[in-house]
Amino acid sequence: MTAVAMVTLLPRCGGMTEGQETETQGTPGVVRQSKAALLPECRPQSRDVARTVVAIADGTVRSDQPDANLSGSSTLLVDSVPTRYQSYLLFPLVDQGGTLTRARLRLYAKNGTSTGVTVHGTMSGFSEGDLTWNTRPVEGIEVATVPEVATDGWLTAEVKDAVRSYSTLTLALKPVGEDGADFSSREASNASRRPMLDTVTHYEWCTFQGPELAGTDWRRKYGGAGKDVLVGLVNLPDGSGFVMGGSYQGTASMGGVALPAPGGLFVSRDDNGANTQWARVYAPGAQVTMRALTATPLGNVLVVGTYEGSPDFGTGPLPYVQPGLGGQGLFLLKLAPDGAPVWARGYRAQKRPGGSPGQVFAAPAVPAAVATDANGSLIVTGRFQGYLDLGGGEIFAGPGSQQDDPTNGLFLAKFDFNGGHLWSRAFEGGEGDDTAALATDANGAIFLGGRSGNPVLASAGAYGLSPFVARFAPDGTPAWGRALKGSTGTIHSLAVLPSGGVAFAGDFNGTFVFQGTQYTSKDPTYDERVDDAVFGTLTGTGTDGWVRVFGGYGGGDSARSVAVDSAGNVIVNGITPLNTFDLGGGPLGTEGLSLYDPMGFFASYGPTGALRWSRLVGPGVVNTAMAVTPSGSTRLGFTFRDTAYVGERVVTSVGGGESDIGVIQFIP
Repeated sequence: MTAVAMVTLLPRCGGMTEGQETETQGTPGVVRQSKAALLPECRPQSRDVARTVVAIADGTVRSDQPDANLSGSSTLLVDSVPTRYQSYLLFPLVDQGGTLTRARLRLYAKNGTSTGVTVHGTMSGFSEGDLTWNTRPVEGIEVATVPEVATDGWLTAEVKDAVRSYSTLTLALKPVGEDGADFSSREASNASRRPMLDTVTHYEWCTFQGPELAGTDWRRKYGGAGKDVLVGLVNLPDGSGFVMGGSYQGTASMGGVALPAPGGLFVSRDDNGANTQWARVYAPGAQVTMRALTATPLGNVLVVGTYEGSPDFGTGPLPYVQPGLGGQGLFLLKLAPDGAPVWARGYRAQKRPGGSPGQVFAAPAVPAAVATDANGSLIVTGRFQGYLDLGGGEIFAGPGSQQDDPTNGLFLAKFDFNGGHLWSRAFEGGEGDDTAALATDANGAIFLGGRSGNPVLASAGAYGLSPFVARFAPDGTPAWGRALKGSTGTIHSLAVLPSGGVAFAGDFNGTFVFQGTQYTSKDPTYDERVDDAVFGTLTGTGTDGWVRVFGGYGGGDSARSVAVDSAGNVIVNGITPLNTFDLGGGPLGTEGLSLYDPMGFFASYGPTGALRWSRLVGPGVVNTAMAVTPSGSTRLGFTFRDTAYVGERVVTSVGGGESDIGVIQFIP
């Protein structure tokens, strides 16, 4: 049996290490950011981030009234005769890391000065309500002199030298000569005239840890002026390229193929060089949402999603679902290798609660994943409430799904290549139960992943919302279920191994045992929050292979997708709220790199769990999808805004819209 390894994701990692603890294979030690130059092997990247903050406190003091507090006024005064006035400003500075290269003060002059003002740093901060001449902060060195300021103009001054920490910046304004000035305070009614501080911070970070031969084949971007979102990307089984799908708003260009307004669900096909062969929009303007897609051995594309109304994908309208009443219809769509619609199916769930004879209520039926097999079958899984007929008679989500605060039932169903129903199964679940992942092996066996306490899926004794992997025979007969018992979380992705086993990726909160070793999340509290990422392998009979877990304090780490190459190497993609982390091969990222968006990663592990390489994804990247070519290259698709930093590559927006789509092929 393969040995178990563990990775701990640590904050505050940088380009170089110092004070590193002894570590076992795959387990990083303590890593601190260093000012030393980054090594070329780590594929260093840099970024300048501009931020503007408004003063969080300000006020004026006067020498002839040393105990007077003048805060709350809409004007800051600076003067020397007949009374001396000085003003003070307090700005927040985020704990940014990096190197501050600019800090520019901007003040709007309501009444200018011909003799100027000086700007000083201070030795301490102040409380706005306690600010007086007697309690004012002690001024430090002069950092700027502005010789004159025009009325209704702006005072601008570089004050970087006054920055003493990355928490706050306090400045003092003092008069020069006898011509004073009046400036707008943070209480000004016109928000655009309030005191502002413009900063620029320079970051440098490692994007890659691994062998020197690694690189990229190509990068592409797609989209338009609206919101473009990637949902899925899969390789074509014959090795001729890949297909991807998602949504767009307005108009968009997919590899030079123009997609018309008003937008909608799209699918496109590219060759191995990312040259788009075709791109199409389906049911434009309709209320449809793609949830997943896959490709059959013959190159047909299978798409699943939800709908309201009665959309037509080109083969006729689907059964009507009244919009806005809580119901979501489930659609299945098959496209030919050239993108032409072949058939579409629509299904509706409904609640028929006891005690309400004759009353029927719309209910959701939401697919989560789709897979296929050697016969081109469509296999779909998801959640539903009430009753759902997928063509073989009604399946029932359980009594709890009929209540006002409903639970979810889960379903797994198989259709032939013509869309005919073969079989469908339901699994009673709890509130929040869901499926998320599907995979099939060469013999047609089905692997299912998600979160549930159902004993068929998660095995007896599992908590509700347990991360689980289950195996079914091609005819839908359950073979085994394996839960990470003692924890909550979700298995988000599955990929079949050459050995017949399965690789998994997900997240957990709490404690579980894998191959005799106990793993506990950073926050061991049993709850529904995502805490730490988990990924690894199971054998074809459901016994433990190897596992990795990692996470930083505060939670939010998750392994979102997994793929396997022909050699059995496992490639994992995920997200973390941390700016700096180490997956076992060396530090990635740097402090302060992203203050708002989660960072991403993808990494490759050998058949026994040894790290091969790791890359940073982000900031500015969301909705990643991943596929691995037979040669071992990784195709990473993603949604991004403005500028995306993906590994060692930078991708910029197509049309300045809300978001665009990018794809990069990495080697290995």
